[in-house]
Amino acid sequence: MDLQLVGRGRPVLVALAAASAIAVIALIISMMGVRTAQAEAARTTTTTLAPVAAEPEVFVGPAAGLALVPDGGVQLWGGRDRDPQLVLHEGVILPFLHRSGEWLLVTTMCNESAWVHAKDVEIVAQAEAGIGGPGFDLSKATIVLDPGHGDRDWGGVGPSGLSEKEVNLDIANRVRLLMESGNDIDWATGAITPGAGAPAFGNIFLTRDLDGPNSGDYELGLRYRMSVGTAAGADAFVSIHNNTVPRIDTDIPGTEVYYSTGVDGSDRLAGIIYEEMLRSFSEFAADWSGGELQGARARIDPETGDDYYGLLRRATMPAVIVEGVYISEPEEEALLATPEFRQAYAEAVYRGVVRFLTTDDSGSGINRPEIFPDDAGTVSGNGCTLPEQP
Repeated sequence: MDLQLVGRGRPVLVALAAASAIAVIALIISMMGVRTAQAEAARTTTTTLAPVAAEPEVFVGPAAGLALVPDGGVQLWGGRDRDPQLVLHEGVILPFLHRSGEWLLVTTMCNESAWVHAKDVEIVAQAEAGIGGPGFDLSKATIVLDPGHGDRDWGGVGPSGLSEKEVNLDIANRVRLLMESGNDIDWATGAITPGAGAPAFGNIFLTRDLDGPNSGDYELGLRYRMSVGTAAGADAFVSIHNNTVPRIDTDIPGTEVYYSTGVDGSDRLAGIIYEEMLRSFSEFAADWSGGELQGARARIDPETGDDYYGLLRRATMPAVIVEGVYISEPEEEALLATPEFRQAYAEAVYRGVVRFLTTDDSGSGINRPEIFPDDAGTVSGNGCTLPEQP
């Protein structure tokens, strides 16, 4: 009997099993449909969202120029992560030829690269160099004056102890004062008086300034010095020096003005300044000394064929190094110690730059470049220390 009941119930069990299977399959299909719809919804949502853009780099202000360090100094930063370095002393100039957003990549006085934030400095945009000649507007001119030496790079020292670095800075500052005001120039005598004949220059920068650390007595690397001129967009660069160790006695001052061979106009600038130096110094009596060659000169490295002097080799504008007189000689040192002679030196440089920018004068005493195999005696930059804000 039990067997019969089981046998008679098999169709029912099969039917129940089939119904259950159909229900499971339907449930699976339903679940798959839900997942498919969810995935489709997700895909639709993704495609309708705007892509997230990277924050654009913001450039505000010039791409090149000078960063003037204000009162209180400025924080220098190094590396890609802008790690803080030292707080640089107030009153110095930091040239920059590249910026990234609000960050300026500057050259320090020790020829190193560092970053400063644009908001922390006063920015002077790189000027567009003008074309000199008759009618040139001096009020648009940009000039860089470079007082040679500084700090442990003391330059020449006279028999009584007068330091060239001190003299050079004082003369450069006198030139700046002349350029900052309008003047009348008597070209027959060289006399300079206040007036409107030659207007004030637009911008004048000193690579080493009295407002800087230690009253302007700080060290500068050669790359830094010329970077100031390049970043400023200078129309002329004049480095002021005085010489040592003459070779001969001369009847006239043994003034030498070295010019860059790589920049047109540098020899003309040197020749004009040389003329004006002789005019100024003719008022003073001394047993003059000099080298075997005076006037406007250039020295060439025999191995490279480039300018021997690193400063002039890096020039991107008309550039000269003025060697006024020989501080190593007692009578000439005595003259350099007087304000009258320093003012005469400054007036010569001033008149020379005015003539260079506003006339077609060719200058005189211009010698052809000479091969110079000797050691220039350049002070190494090793050990250079940046002045920190106290």
